[in-house]
Amino acid sequence: MTSIRLALLAAAANFTLMGAASAQPVPSTADVSKQRVLTNLGLTNSECIRYDAANDRYIISNLNTRGPENNGYISLMSPDGAITNLKFIEGGKNGATLIDPLGIYIQNDMIWVADITHMRKFDLKTGAPRGEVALPGANRPNDIFVTKDGTAYISDNGGTAGTIIRVSPSGQVSLVHPRDDIMEKPNGVAVMPDGTLIHAGRGVNISFRNAQTGQLIKEKSLPTAQFDALIPLADGSILAASQVGKNVYKVSPMGEITEVAKEIAIPAAIGYDIKRNRLLIPQIAPGTITMVDLP
Repeated sequence: MTSIRLALLAAAANFTLMGAASAQPVPSTADVSKQRVLTNLGLTNSECIRYDAANDRYIISNLNTRGPENNGYISLMSPDGAITNLKFIEGGKNGATLIDPLGIYIQNDMIWVADITHMRKFDLKTGAPRGEVALPGANRPNDIFVTKDGTAYISDNGGTAGTIIRVSPSGQVSLVHPRDDIMEKPNGVAVMPDGTLIHAGRGVNISFRNAQTGQLIKEKSLPTAQFDALIPLADGSILAASQVGKNVYKVSPMGEITEVAKEIAIPAAIGYDIKRNRLLIPQIAPGTITMVDLP
């Protein structure tokens, strides 16, 4: 790593520590009075929420008590905010294994899950296990994005340096880029409509990479840091949850930044309801879900 890159990383770290107070203001459409916060849902350490368009419902991962126990679970929620099945999939039941399930994704009639040791697949209709792939050398698999051909990209932000894990449709595991501080301990990971891989983590940057070679194409710096999930939209925009900013940004294809939600204590792995143009924001510790209908 060059001295210039080290200097940039140090500057980013200092910026992160200063937090939202030092950020340059950006346009905001956020209105806390219109943010619907759902509480007392029965969720336990709810990390990730995704929209299941085929069945018009939300799917939520729950770590449950953190640790090596096989007791994580997946919940189902209706768009009106009612939990319809608290433990649709439950670790230790009906052949399911879920050890601290973090990221989830819906693709090819499957629920794809990243937990602390494996990528696991479950039937979208029944919740039955449909296979798993061990992730050797992984420290903390987190977010997951699956392309139409069944290639999975999983962020790993544990250990001293993070990376993006790639799992091919045949189950071969590789790294998009070697573990390095340049990756800024990625948490959110996604693939844009044009096939570009994006990721963001502890720093202030969204990184754009060639999904096959891992080559860095460009970076986009946002006002605040420590990102969880990234959601690419059909028009090329990106939704990005910042835990330092306690908010969610929308980045347009031209790079314009707008705040679309705010005053979220620790926004985790956000989701997006394409039918209702609705942002979905889970918070881990309180087990709450915030719904924001976007302009």
